[in-house]
Amino acid sequence: MSGKREIDGGRGWIVAFAGCAINTWTFGVFYAFATALEQMVDEFNASLSGIAAFFSVTTFLFFAVGMLAGPLADRFGARRLVAVGAFLMGGGLWLTAQVESLLAGIVIYGLGVGLGIGSYLVPLSVATGAWFEKHRTLALGINTVGIGLGTLILVPFAEWLIRTAGWRSAFELMGIGSAIVYAVVALLSFRPPTPPASVSVSISAARRAVRKSEFWRLYAAGLLMSVALFIPFVFLVQYAKEQGIASSTAAFLITSLGLGSVLGRLGLGVLGMRLGVLPLIIMCFGIQPIAYVLWLLSGSNYLLLLLFAGLLGVGYGGFVALSPVAMAGIFGLEGLGGVLGVQYTSAGIGALIGPIAAGAIIDATGSYTVAIIGAIVVSLAATISVLPMWRLGDGTPSESLTRSFLSQPTVWLVSPR
Repeated sequence: MSGKREIDGGRGWIVAFAGCAINTWTFGVFYAFATALEQMVDEFNASLSGIAAFFSVTTFLFFAVGMLAGPLADRFGARRLVAVGAFLMGGGLWLTAQVESLLAGIVIYGLGVGLGIGSYLVPLSVATGAWFEKHRTLALGINTVGIGLGTLILVPFAEWLIRTAGWRSAFELMGIGSAIVYAVVALLSFRPPTPPASVSVSISAARRAVRKSEFWRLYAAGLLMSVALFIPFVFLVQYAKEQGIASSTAAFLITSLGLGSVLGRLGLGVLGMRLGVLPLIIMCFGIQPIAYVLWLLSGSNYLLLLLFAGLLGVGYGGFVALSPVAMAGIFGLEGLGGVLGVQYTSAGIGALIGPIAAGAIIDATGSYTVAIIGAIVVSLAATISVLPMWRLGDGTPSESLTRSFLSQPTVWLVSPR
């Protein structure tokens, strides 16, 4: 059978659902970190900022390594990189469960889990897109929806496991599970018949983009948003527990955040094609400081905390879905993967700053109030920084551009935020 005939065929769907499975497992495990926070603080006698470094360093690494993983996948294929991820992710979780010091944990967890996630995230998304023409949008949607499903399905189970077996035993079991899941997905990661995109084209496109003020405006806005965004991912469950909310009920807040993210990605992504991308992106930024105000006012009110988590999820999820379309409209389609690869480092830097700084503030003040106010201020600054994007028009790509954009195999529609 010719390569052309294989496009949109059975192997492509296998790759798409394999991507969904690995994303569901990976981000269920990764976002369960918040439910282990209390046990790790007690065992290591550590500050919150020190424990937050586990999450921050890991997040930075998997965003940063995506810039290298794409070109490596072009040369070696996604299968080999996913197989490497099985070793890194599984081994990283297992070895973290054996550490006796905070610094060793940060290094091992960060390198193992961070590089493990980064090794597959972009390559498998690109491989999924390359298997399709007619059904590419649906296939990429199946792949990336696993990120939200992980927080919906696995975080509650992981919370139960950590609460009943302890974080060390839970990490060991999740490490074994990760190695198995990644190995199976590696076997199912068939190399697409289409030729890979040129790395030099992506590099040239990125160089052109960074010369434009619009790129840096979006970069600054994304960085500021991420500084605030990853604070609740680390501390929201612990905050709820300290307000007297039961552990399992507190963990559901991360699930609510994931549900909001899925709704934002799907709902606002569709609306963006009808109402204009840039106005909706600005709206997504504007939603987030409002959400943090709800957190500030919530206290022990669980319904307000649920509303905060869901609203924040919609805001950042919508931005994640819409930003590649806006970038395509502003910078063009050629080499867009390289442009987005550089752009997404803003999220990694934000993740490196936000949770560690918030943990230090909470340690120093004995309260979450100042950290939450900081999130409000930073997210408001992100909104203000992106407001001048109105001058570019409604941001709606032309119909032909939209069709072409959605057909690009190298567009990075995946983001774990």
